[in-house]
Amino acid sequence: MSESELSGLVISKKAEIIKQIQQLVPPGTPEPQEPELLATLQTLTAQLIEAYKAEGQLEEDPFGDVRHRKIHLYESEVASQLQGKTVLVTGGEGCVGSDLVKRLIELGVQRVVSVDKARASDSLESQPTGKKEAAVTWYTADVCNYDVLNYIFSIEKPEIVFHLAAQRLPGLAEIKVRETIATSILGTENIIKLCESYGIQKCIFSSTGKASRYFTNEVYAASKKLAEWQFFQAVKTGKVTYGMVRFTHTLDNSSVCEQINGKIQQDKIVNVHAPHRYLTAQNLTEARHLLLNGLIFAQPGQLKFLTVSNLGWPTETLEMSLYNIVASGKNLPIYFQGLPPGYEEPFFLGQFDYSKPTEIHLLINTLEDPYRKTDSSRDMIIAELAPFSTEILDKHISALKTLVADLDLPEPQLKPCLGEAIREITSSIFSKASPQALLKILKWGINPKQVKAEEITIESHRDVLELLAKGLYGKLNQQVLEHSLVSFEEFSELIEILSVLPGIQKEISYMRAVDRQIKASAQGQTQETKENVLAGKE
Repeated sequence: MSESELSGLVISKKAEIIKQIQQLVPPGTPEPQEPELLATLQTLTAQLIEAYKAEGQLEEDPFGDVRHRKIHLYESEVASQLQGKTVLVTGGEGCVGSDLVKRLIELGVQRVVSVDKARASDSLESQPTGKKEAAVTWYTADVCNYDVLNYIFSIEKPEIVFHLAAQRLPGLAEIKVRETIATSILGTENIIKLCESYGIQKCIFSSTGKASRYFTNEVYAASKKLAEWQFFQAVKTGKVTYGMVRFTHTLDNSSVCEQINGKIQQDKIVNVHAPHRYLTAQNLTEARHLLLNGLIFAQPGQLKFLTVSNLGWPTETLEMSLYNIVASGKNLPIYFQGLPPGYEEPFFLGQFDYSKPTEIHLLINTLEDPYRKTDSSRDMIIAELAPFSTEILDKHISALKTLVADLDLPEPQLKPCLGEAIREITSSIFSKASPQALLKILKWGINPKQVKAEEITIESHRDVLELLAKGLYGKLNQQVLEHSLVSFEEFSELIEILSVLPGIQKEISYMRAVDRQIKASAQGQTQETKENVLAGKE
């Protein structure tokens, strides 16, 4: 038997075992408790582990390279901006925040001011309690409380701010919708206002790679997108220099890793979201260095954001779970719980420009890519957000603040309003983008070959596809197709794929008219060529 045939058998065996596990515990059902069922799952999990090992997996930590990876810190340049300064860190008691606080002290700051509601009561009226510890002053306060923040700024007089405070768990964000939106939007607005009022030199914001999505209905990612846009607007209208970083899963703080490892430590069945789900990761040092380097690359009048340039290959969460079980020495079962809220959105293939496959970066979308550079160490990517309508942003920020303040409004009603804000602002981004770029996004997003193979579902990407179709309305012609590297045949196929969406019938009619015009023009040119040949002109 050849090596390829053997590999095919192993893959087939893995798929069969996964199918059996899903049949025993269908995704979405409660965690199994029956002893006989758990024993069967334990046996199947052991078989799955052996199938993975047969492919050479589970011998090494799939995140081993990530744990030891480093990015360059421009230490002398960073230290020169920090020495003798007072630095305020929101979210200073979180995993990344507390690590940043320690490093700031090592870099010679005069004092660090940590603002975190970790130990605060649920009341927004809770007052800060200053506690001196070495060069750090700790305040228990919520960034949503402007008066408390103003008090802290007036007393401490910071010169540099790192804004990390946020809801970090996508699943919890779907439950605590009001709190998540308030922290992102109101907290960000408060920080920007105070930075401007107190003449802060630089402010660095920590965002997420999930904000690179063109459109999202998930509360965590959507609230982060809005905060990014708020900082983009502050750069254009304010006097402070702002910078930003985008994180992916930080291993030391990853909610997915925490959930899996927690179950293993408790000797319980391990709940994996689903097979064939992948994630990229970074380590705590990389996160800290990105934030500190943000001071160097932040520029007046521009919102630059930094990411790790080498994220490595995405790791399958199932492989990670099985490796951790093996490493624990325990014989534990797994089951597939299904995708919980906050983790359900499928990946949109049009996120990247596949005409440059070696340059694809998972935290930067196609419309941000033209602004992309690599730093001199080649450890970081520096990019900018795509332009949008600040008037539309103002409208939705104002509306969301009013809705969040209305405590009688049920939380489930807040989420559609958040989604509508993302929809309208994304629409304004697409309206400013070139039709060539939008057509490329559309082509890669619903590649006809993959649609025919039923590898993607059009309905699951309805929102972004409708926005793309509306963005292309009135902008298409033969030259646009040619510069987008979309053939006439591909264009016709894209139209038919999109035609199943009911919300864009006007746009579909327009695209079909363009398609007919292009085909008629092409046929006319062909006929003219034939006539010229017959007349001896060619």
